[in-house]
Amino acid sequence: MSLQPDQTAEAVASARAGDLGAFGRLVEATKDMAYAASFRILHQEASARDAVQDAYVSAFERLTELVDSKAFPGWLRRIVIAKSLNQRRRVRATWLPVEEAQVSPPVLDDQEQSWTDTQQRQLARALLTLSEADRRLCELHYHGHWSAERLARQAQVEAAAMRKRLQRIREKLRKEIEMDERSTLATHPTPRELPASIIELLARPRLVHLPENPVGAVSSLMREAFAGFAEIELPEELDLDLAQRKLGGDAVYIERPKLQRIEGERVLRYDLTLPLLLTVTWAGAPQRLSAAGKAYRRETESATHLEAFHQLELFAIDARTALEPWDFAGRVLGAVDRVLPRSEVRVTPTDYPMCARAWSLDVLREGHWVEVLAWGEYADWVLRGIGADPTEQRALGAGIGLERLASLKYGIDDIRKMASALVA
Repeated sequence: MSLQPDQTAEAVASARAGDLGAFGRLVEATKDMAYAASFRILHQEASARDAVQDAYVSAFERLTELVDSKAFPGWLRRIVIAKSLNQRRRVRATWLPVEEAQVSPPVLDDQEQSWTDTQQRQLARALLTLSEADRRLCELHYHGHWSAERLARQAQVEAAAMRKRLQRIREKLRKEIEMDERSTLATHPTPRELPASIIELLARPRLVHLPENPVGAVSSLMREAFAGFAEIELPEELDLDLAQRKLGGDAVYIERPKLQRIEGERVLRYDLTLPLLLTVTWAGAPQRLSAAGKAYRRETESATHLEAFHQLELFAIDARTALEPWDFAGRVLGAVDRVLPRSEVRVTPTDYPMCARAWSLDVLREGHWVEVLAWGEYADWVLRGIGADPTEQRALGAGIGLERLASLKYGIDDIRKMASALVA
């Protein structure tokens, strides 16, 4: 049995007036969710049932505290979690693994403004079920700390409408989390479309969408320097067999063990260059494109390396006479100066498998050269792969490491701090 929001509000109002039958309908509608949330914490059937019973007694006594009657399920969930955690502390269940003992499931109500790393992992699968627009709202609200009022101003809607939309998103996330919780009670494993480690990486916040984050701020500055480049979104998965068939060459330039494999030759993108090249096709008209987002590699995370990091990719294709490599290089240098004014830089020729010629750019900081980007002119086989004629057209591209630029600009000594950093 489930209740619609209006039915929930009606049952809460009747229960407040002393109608035990109405409260029974609320119990019937939420008991599976409550038990699953408690069992995830306590791992014992009897203990979970005791905690849930205590939670319902407490909820009935405290119904007058519930401001929004329609929010009863989330409010009850918070009570269930609190009762379960209290019971676990009393029992001191030392047989639990340390990591599991520290789990506090996300509540997903308006009081919860941030999530721990453990809660992020629990939310990962749920976040990926959201639409692009809803996920971006979540990132701005929870990671960017945007209020409902600020989100409403950006979307040009009433604040009340935005609060309702956030509530609907939270309800969808909560239902997904509850489904995962209930699956722990099942006798068969939950089917998975993607490995859990891949889901966790995909669900990490996309910092380029957060203007107050250093990565988002640097991305905006770089894109301003390349005004006129149309912004596009790129797929995060790649089929390496398909890429080789389309482009006619091996575009994998990193060590194969560093690829984040999904299955077979399906991998998460390891940079933004290849997915961009698989997206574009020469159709007889000039193109100027930019894309920003996460790239993924198997790494031991440290102060200088992440498994999910952010890049900005730039791409230009035009008639050879209309696209001059050194003009493009000048724009690249100007963009870096926009982010790091008057910094000493070094340009070095480099090898890049998809380029006929390429260069890397390093910035001098505290006596050390730090590579922040590379650019180059694409090889003839790449041009042919996207339908262009190398004798008639030219294509140029640049890949920019946003965490590295942001760490230099804002003095961040460990890029693992980047997700929680804010621009002053």
